[in-house]
Amino acid sequence: MKKTFTKLALSLLSATLVASFGTSFVSAQETVSIAVENNSQPLSFTDNTGELVGYEIDVLNAIDEKLEDYDFNIEAVSAEATQVGLDAGRYSFIGGGLFKTPEREELYAFPEENTGASIIRIYKRADDDSIATLDDLSGKVVHPVTPNGGIFNLLTQYNVENPDNQIEIQLGESGSYAQRYQDLHEGVADAVVLPSNLGQDVIIDQLELNVAPVEEPVRVNGTYFVFAQGQDDLIAAFDEAVAALKEDGTLEEIANEWYGENVFEYELTED
Repeated sequence: MKKTFTKLALSLLSATLVASFGTSFVSAQETVSIAVENNSQPLSFTDNTGELVGYEIDVLNAIDEKLEDYDFNIEAVSAEATQVGLDAGRYSFIGGGLFKTPEREELYAFPEENTGASIIRIYKRADDDSIATLDDLSGKVVHPVTPNGGIFNLLTQYNVENPDNQIEIQLGESGSYAQRYQDLHEGVADAVVLPSNLGQDVIIDQLELNVAPVEEPVRVNGTYFVFAQGQDDLIAAFDEAVAALKEDGTLEEIANEWYGENVFEYELTED
């Protein structure tokens, strides 16, 4: 009887210790709040079933599996709300296919490892052989660009560096991707300069447009998740996980699924 009691007590003590350590382990994980854009296909968007999907979602889930000390909580909000929330301290970091700019680097922290690439290409009519590079856009009608946007800055920089071969930059509302390519198809514009990994191929095929990108990109920007300042430990762990996912081919697989190509094979443009 005494032996039975002792064994029962030890069993209860063992179960208590296991439960205690299990709870301690779970509570040791730090919850990381992340904001992604809610309507930015193929980066992050809600599909027909109401599920949040996209390139950045798959990347975040893969990183989360690598990080034992952190637990990701992903929230989908408007593009404007991602930055507002980051500034207000609501989110540890945000997505949105962001690339480095002097302004962003002054305000936020960037990891060493990029998690994607924005591949800027010139789109033209498929039967127009006169356009292959930015040099060929002088004298052509380039679709309007948003003032102070990334493409505006790219074209402005080109004009500064090439004073004898200026590109006329039209400013205005750019419109939807479909409208821009429709304008190109109809001859309203001769060229559209845009990132090529935003689902354009699907749009062009669905609308049966006479539009195609030039062969070589004009610029390749690394894209990053952008962190609030003061999170060195999280960023270090994040970088380690991303490097491992590049090494084992996981990020290449995700890129091929969402973009139809391995965006990591391109060399990033140096400023």
